[in-house]
Amino acid sequence: MPVASQIRAGQVVRIDDRAYRVLEADTHLAGGRMGALVKMKLEDIETGGQTERRFRPEDKIELIDLEKKRLSYLYSDGETLYFMDPSTYEQYPVPAKLLGKYVEFLKDGEELAVEFLGENPVRVLTPKMVELKVASTGPPQHAHETSVWKEAVLENGMRIQVPLFIATGDTIIVDVEAGRYHDRAR
Repeated sequence: MPVASQIRAGQVVRIDDRAYRVLEADTHLAGGRMGALVKMKLEDIETGGQTERRFRPEDKIELIDLEKKRLSYLYSDGETLYFMDPSTYEQYPVPAKLLGKYVEFLKDGEELAVEFLGENPVRVLTPKMVELKVASTGPPQHAHETSVWKEAVLENGMRIQVPLFIATGDTIIVDVEAGRYHDRAR
């Protein structure tokens, strides 16, 4: 079992019978009687709540290995998304909240990595940028003004602002978190 000073951000640990993802782990060296301490910012795997805890560097902390599976998206029934393991055809229900804003960009058959703690999905690893085709927009204009934007409807039905030179049928890169145009796909 590793000690607190060996724990790094991104690892999953068990503290007081709860599973936490380590967001930050900093060792602070103190002088005198106080000694050093390890300050960790933790996210509860089940609730998503965040907390901070302090440990002595020699405190033993249990590491947890999450099982990661590549799953294909099948369908949604509102609050739950259903994914399938392409090799075993086993289906897994995944709460939509685990995908955050990425739910709007999810495509049928798309493969994503899902982390499991035992039988429960706890995190879906989603890309920060996605490529989408422009379903409709006004005619392209090659103006000298680069800060002028127009509305476009994307293949997923989303409406965003794009530069004037973008045409219907172009593939663009969209920032998932911001829900904004990032660049034209090459």
